[in-house]
Order: sequence, then structure tokens, then C-alpha cells
Amino acid sequence: MEKDVTNQVMRAAAEGNLRALKEMAAVAANKGGVWNRALTLAAMDGRMDVCRLLVEDVRVDVNQPVNDVVPLCHSGWRMEGATAVFISAMYGTADTTRYLLDHGADPTVSGSLGSALHGAAMTGQCENVELLLSRGFDVDLFDSMHGTALHIAASKGEAGVVKILLEHHADPNMLYSLHSSHWVWPYRKNQWNALGYSLRSAGADVNFVDYIGATYLMVAVNNGLPDLMKFLLDAGANPNTPDAFGKTAIQIAALNGRRDIVEMLLPLTSPLSTVPDWSIDGIISHVNFDNLNPRVKYPLELEDKIAKLKLEAAEAFRRKEYLRATDLYNCAMRLEDRVKEYAILLANRSLCFLRMGQGEEAVSDATKCTRFRPHWPKGYYRQGAAYMLLEDYEKACEAFEDGLKLDRTNVDIKNALREAQEALKNADCAGK
Repeated sequence: MEKDVTNQVMRAAAEGNLRALKEMAAVAANKGGVWNRALTLAAMDGRMDVCRLLVEDVRVDVNQPVNDVVPLCHSGWRMEGATAVFISAMYGTADTTRYLLDHGADPTVSGSLGSALHGAAMTGQCENVELLLSRGFDVDLFDSMHGTALHIAASKGEAGVVKILLEHHADPNMLYSLHSSHWVWPYRKNQWNALGYSLRSAGADVNFVDYIGATYLMVAVNNGLPDLMKFLLDAGANPNTPDAFGKTAIQIAALNGRRDIVEMLLPLTSPLSTVPDWSIDGIISHVNFDNLNPRVKYPLELEDKIAKLKLEAAEAFRRKEYLRATDLYNCAMRLEDRVKEYAILLANRSLCFLRMGQGEEAVSDATKCTRFRPHWPKGYYRQGAAYMLLEDYEKACEAFEDGLKLDRTNVDIKNALREAQEALKNADCAGK
């Protein structure tokens, strides 16, 4: 009966059936937050008439969060603690957002995706961004999971929102974590052009050096993005800055086998005394030889730094700050060169991606983990869990089976395999 009432309320809200909503409001309590869900749906669709009825007649609490918005928005993001004004800012119209604000909605209430400003920045809702900032919203409001609205807008390639935020004096050099400022986000998404120029004109530091001595130029080199490198170099990036291992961008390019990038950086990089033949072939040969003869003893200082990063990442994961934990694991992985430890970091980062709902990234890390440690059951367990998230149940079964072959007594893998097999069976039945 309760489910039927919920469905009726949601259907009426979706259709804008005010008469049906009034009739049900007289008999149906707000059990399970059904009326708040209806308000959220109305806000998402920009239905002002429904919002007005629910707020003024039904007296719905505009600041009560809703935890099951995913079926409504079909965005793929997990939304917990979302309020009506957050959903309105993210998907609705400026009119519904303004109405909710005028009737007591608090845009600073933060759910799993941050505040209302974070939501508007995420989907490029420029009008809602302008509205919230005109109401005195803190442009640099920081969320432990997502950073600032500028971080999100840059990561999603929302150049219009970036421009608005910068015009309202958002800090272009504000750090999200140990090594992530706004500059690095568009580069990760390869959406750097307009965003990069906007950030640069606002005073962002193109030569920012992170916790382990890496620069954005090194990020571009490591990801094989020559066009981005040219942009950074034209913007004043210094190719001679060394990282924690003493390697410059040209050496990183050589290690990655990117002859084209080595060729691009050669005339811009100062010759190194440790490289006797300062030519494209000479640099590549020297770097590869040096890499085949790693240091004998792991430096204690570096060991301590990695241990600190791993501890901070574990604590961030415990607090459910998965994006920050991922960032910390990234730092640790750039320092770590022991195969076993590197595989553990990959497994941990895969779990972070899993908790954030990023299945492809989780699969990628777990797969790399199994390559580094092919006889470690946990790598296959992580891989199977990631495939489950992607609903690729056949591959999930294969991964869990591979893990179980290595540890026949592992209860977690046994249960996961059983669940994957059941899901595959149901999917096959549904397909038939």
C-alpha cells in the first residue's frame, strides 16, 4: 500500500497533476519522505506550480534531504543528502531555484555531491550559478569530496561556469588536496584549451609544484598530450624543474617512450651533466639504462613520505572522502617503484573509484594490479567488483573465478562469485 501511494504521488508530481496531489496530501503522510521526493522531482523538472503547492499548501520542509534521487535524475551519480534546491540548481530552472531560496532553502547544505553551487557548476547551469552568487554564496566554499565549484566546473569542461566563477573572484590557485589545484582538472579531462586560458588570465600559476615536486608540464608529458604541453610551454611552464627523483619532463618523456615529446622538449631543456650525449637518442638510451639499474637501497626519507601518504589516504577513505584518498594514492604511486607495494596502491585506488561509482577507472586499476601481482587474489576480487558495477557480469564471474583459483578458502570471493553468477543468470533471462 505504501509503495502504491509513493508511486501515485511521484506520478502526479511528474505530470503536474495538482488536483491529485491535493487529494493525496489530505490523506497521505510524509512517510519515507515521499513529499520531499515529490518536491525534488518538481524542482528537477522546473515545475513551479507543483513546487508552490508542495511548499505552501502541503508544508514540505524545503531543507529535508532525500537519499534516493538517482532513479529520478538518471545521471549515474550517487546522490545522498540532496535537497530540493540542490536538485533545482543542478537540473532545474533559475525560477524554481529562486522560489526555493525565497522560501527558506539553504543552498549551503552539502550532500554527497556538495552544495547547490557545486551541483550547478557540475551541469553547467550558468543562470543558477549567477543566482546563487548574487545571494552572497561563498564562491570558494570547499567540499572535502569535490573541492570548490571551480574545481568541478573545470573538471567537467564547463567553460561558461568557469568564466562566471572567476569573474566573482574565485581563487584560481586554491588547492583541492596535496597536489591538485584548478589547473590540473581540465588536463585530466583533456578539456584544457578555453579553461586553461581562463585560468591563466585569472592568475593561476602554470609552474605550480606539487607535494612530490611534479609540475603540470610533467602531468601532460606523463599522459602523452603534446598539444597541452605546447600550451603550457607557451604560457611559461619551466621544462627544467626536477621532480622528487631528480627527473625533468624530458626524462619522463624518454621513460614513457615518447620520442616525439623528447624532440619537442630538447631545444627548451638545459643539458644535464649526467647525460653525456645530449641528443634525442642519447637521452632515451641514458634514461632507459638508468631505469634498468635502479637504486639498491630505498631512501628512508622517501619511505617515510610514502608511508605518510598511505596513512593519510586510509584516513580519508575511512571518512568517505574517496576523491581525496584517490589523490593521495596518486602521490604515493608516483613515488613507489616496488612492484608489490605498487600493486597494493592500485588495489586501494581501485576501491576508491568503486566507491565513487567510476567503474571503468576501477577496472583499469584492478587489471593493472593483477598484472603486477598475478598470484594475489585481492586484485581479481577488486577486478570482479568493478565489473559488477559496470554490470558486465560475465567478466565479473571470470575475475572472481581467477581469484578463487588462487585462494579456495576465501569466503568474500566465494560470495561475490555467487552474486555475480546470479546476476548473470537474471540478465540472461531478462534478455531472453
